[in-house]
Amino acid sequence: MNQAVILCGGKGTRMHSVTGDLVPKVMVEVCGRPLLEYHVQLLKANGIEDVIFCTGHLSEAVETHFGDGEAFGLRIRYTREPRALGTAGAVLQVPFELDHEFFVLYGDVFVNVDLARMAVFHGEKGGEATLLVHPSEHPYDSDLVVRDPATDRITAFPGRPKGGQDFVNLTSAALYVCRRDLVRHVPTDRPTDFARDIFPDRLAAGARLFAYETDEYIHDLGTPERYSRVVADVRRMIDERSGSLFRP
Repeated sequence: MNQAVILCGGKGTRMHSVTGDLVPKVMVEVCGRPLLEYHVQLLKANGIEDVIFCTGHLSEAVETHFGDGEAFGLRIRYTREPRALGTAGAVLQVPFELDHEFFVLYGDVFVNVDLARMAVFHGEKGGEATLLVHPSEHPYDSDLVVRDPATDRITAFPGRPKGGQDFVNLTSAALYVCRRDLVRHVPTDRPTDFARDIFPDRLAAGARLFAYETDEYIHDLGTPERYSRVVADVRRMIDERSGSLFRP
């Protein structure tokens, strides 16, 4: 698998106190470099060299920093959302040919995951999509997933739990492997989200979706508090790896 789409068009209003008016949240500094650089390094370390950035708010900051990707050893292309299209809508409007299978990453989530291993899992299961899942530290604002532990097949998307509701804390972590065929099921007439719209609809239609559970590091930076936590975690990881977080 050699292609990844990175979603980085959100405004990040909850992070405004950290980013200000000129820096998109996906370019917020984490231990001396923009968040998106870690995505690029991770992809490169896992042999993924074709990257598409779906940009929107303050897209120029991303495009200026990364250019065509040559300086990072990758091929990088861009597509700007004309308006907020949702996570699935952003991928639908990509004007370039998508590979048969590709990764989808969220630009405001810090990821330290063995993508090559996840790709092997996806290939063995043969589903329409594979979702990385894990227990969440904040399940009440996360998207729950129910899976069959014997097969890893997803059986339900209950949404976000309500107070007093019994639930198994297993949530979608905003990292997917998708088949190109999935994209043709994304509506063209309205914004749509993978976790809340497309995956539940495809499951209801009988599509085979699988859950890849891992305890590897993946955390969003959606609030200043979570941002501070991730910065501290990344600093520790860098120290433990003697300065090189991702190695091919």
